[in-house]
Amino acid sequence: MKATIKSILTTVTLSAVIATTAAAQMELPRHLTLGSNSKVWIDGTSTVKPFRCAATKIDVAVVSEPDAKPADLVRSATLVIPVASLDCRNGTMNDHMRKALKAKDNPQIKWKMTSYRVEGTNVVINGLLTIAGKENVMELRGIGTAVNGTIQLKGSKQFKMSEYGVKPPSLMLGTMKVRDPVTVQFDLVLTPE
Repeated sequence: MKATIKSILTTVTLSAVIATTAAAQMELPRHLTLGSNSKVWIDGTSTVKPFRCAATKIDVAVVSEPDAKPADLVRSATLVIPVASLDCRNGTMNDHMRKALKAKDNPQIKWKMTSYRVEGTNVVINGLLTIAGKENVMELRGIGTAVNGTIQLKGSKQFKMSEYGVKPPSLMLGTMKVRDPVTVQFDLVLTPE
């Protein structure tokens, strides 16, 4: 009986050591942080001149799978831009843009990845974009690189503000009107925490 108990205890102890060692060797998914050189901006035109509004604050949350192939590297991704952080380099234009984006009731522009695929260096990302409280499906295409755990993604997407219930601003009694299509440009650099 003592030999049996000793054998059971030895087996349980050995199993616990093996399980602990295996768990320690398994790498858990890691978070990626946004590099300070990352940029998101919006290019648009009006009846008077082109404009650019840059995001001065970008919040990104990315969970990746260490050592995975590029097609399986990212498990989840979200991006949030506070509307108040969009800077068009013109105070009046900033005010009109925030009003058009309904910033008081919807202070954030949000994007959430639903899936992606890698085609060589091209990355096609499907997700949900929310602007002014309206959510639409959006496909983004960009060029991606992954070097030593750092991911860089560059691309652009044109869409209409009216697709999100946003009325393009007009100024100076309607003599200057912002055109509906805008292009969002992104250059994101993500590094392991």
